[in-house]
Amino acid sequence: MIRHILNLGLRLFLVCAVAAVGLGLTYTLVKERIAEQEQKRKAEAADTVLAPLQAEAEEDLDLTASLQEDFPDLISVFEGKGAAGDVVGYAFVLKSKGYNFITMAVGVSTEGKVTGIKVVTNEETPGLGSVAAESEQFLGQYQGKGPDPLTLRVDVDAYSGATFTSRGINNGVNMALEIWNRLGAEV
Repeated sequence: MIRHILNLGLRLFLVCAVAAVGLGLTYTLVKERIAEQEQKRKAEAADTVLAPLQAEAEEDLDLTASLQEDFPDLISVFEGKGAAGDVVGYAFVLKSKGYNFITMAVGVSTEGKVTGIKVVTNEETPGLGSVAAESEQFLGQYQGKGPDPLTLRVDVDAYSGATFTSRGINNGVNMALEIWNRLGAEV
């Protein structure tokens, strides 16, 4: 009996070990492609939120690193460069908590006004929170608001049936405005 249990345990261990090695090898082969695709999605979202300013998005790794100590949910900062090469706005790619996590880009002009919001990825409930996260009408409410923090149901309307998602997006926008205020104080 004990021999039978040990035999089954050894077989299970071998199957798990082979699966783990296979998954590890597969991940090593595709991790660079995953990182490239993630970078591409962030850059496209930054371009989208900076489009109203007619700005070219350029990622600033040093600025991102300096801000991440105080804003751990900040993923990337893109400077929006105008035709003359001057900074006309910023795109902040950050993670916010709705019901689950929402990664989004928030564009902010040099005057502190929101220029747009683009959801990069969301883990919200399909058919409920994910609908709010992708709703142009809901996200469009933020356009032109700021630099003061925005209050849900006062400055912007919540998306009906998706309160957690609405709160998460609002918190993300407020974080972007807070980062913009910090940048203005340092310049």
